[in-house]
Amino acid sequence: MKRRIAKLTGPRTFKFFEEDLPELKPDEILLKMVSVGLCHSDIPAYMGTSAMGRNPLGYEDVIKPLYPMGIGHEPTAVVEAVGKAVTKFKTGDWVTGVTSECMETHKIIREDERILRVPEMDQPFDCCLGEPMMCVANIVQAAAPSFGDHVAVIGCGFMGLLTIAGLKNECLGSLTAVDLMDGRLTMAGEYGADHTVNPAKEALNEAMMEITKGKGFDVIVEITGSLKGLASALSISRISGRGKILLPSMYTKNEVFTEEMAYHMMYRSPILHVVHPWYCEDYMDTLEKAVDAYKKGIFPTDRLITHRIPFEEISRGFELLENNPEEYVKGIIVFD
Repeated sequence: MKRRIAKLTGPRTFKFFEEDLPELKPDEILLKMVSVGLCHSDIPAYMGTSAMGRNPLGYEDVIKPLYPMGIGHEPTAVVEAVGKAVTKFKTGDWVTGVTSECMETHKIIREDERILRVPEMDQPFDCCLGEPMMCVANIVQAAAPSFGDHVAVIGCGFMGLLTIAGLKNECLGSLTAVDLMDGRLTMAGEYGADHTVNPAKEALNEAMMEITKGKGFDVIVEITGSLKGLASALSISRISGRGKILLPSMYTKNEVFTEEMAYHMMYRSPILHVVHPWYCEDYMDTLEKAVDAYKKGIFPTDRLITHRIPFEEISRGFELLENNPEEYVKGIIVFD
């Protein structure tokens, strides 16, 4: 049996490879890909600036891309075969989770990898992107707003909109969405934001003063991946060291940390919490909760997927991801 693989052979350059699948080991399962989400964290590798790998000491680190290089880590798949020692999965199971280099028609993984069997549900399975939904569940758990807190989400792309849906709670003082695109702010209002602010059209600080009665936001999720977004977060955080800013994004742009940001960081003294999913308290438990949130309609993942791109057109998918036009929220690569 053969599989078809898309790999980067240089910056912004994909090439398809075909190879024979090896025989399954006793503890392995064979996945047939259904869809793979396009994630902004793959952009540095796609552009050829950096990638995650191992340093000479064997630790995970930032490295220069080594070509040819696989990409993609947000799969939904069907179990096509299992090794003789596998007990958690059976042929025909629908699964989701996280595994690296999954832009391929078939992939072999170990049974103990971070993959979860998906229960029956009414929602489309190809939108059940366990990895990003788990990331958002981790953000919501880490945010842990208290009764009456004023909460802001800066950046209303796919992850920001899911975060708003997850944070929506009658016990909050307010939930505010901040973005430069009016269309995404409209969506934010539909998914639970009480207030929306476009800093290109109104002063963010003035909006903060009005919404929070001059106190500043208690909890802020800064999810733009830009230091400009972080600067905004620092400027509207609660004064006197009781504010919390969550940072789930990768800051890979060549931007400057300004003097104004330094002053806000010093005198507002917020808690800066980097929220990487690998370091959540219990990855598989959080993944299961995230999938359940999708099943219950709490996470509107299927409604946020704006583009389904055939596997053979993967280059077009990454061009959309890089350029991020206003009509784009989330794309998935789909397989036959």
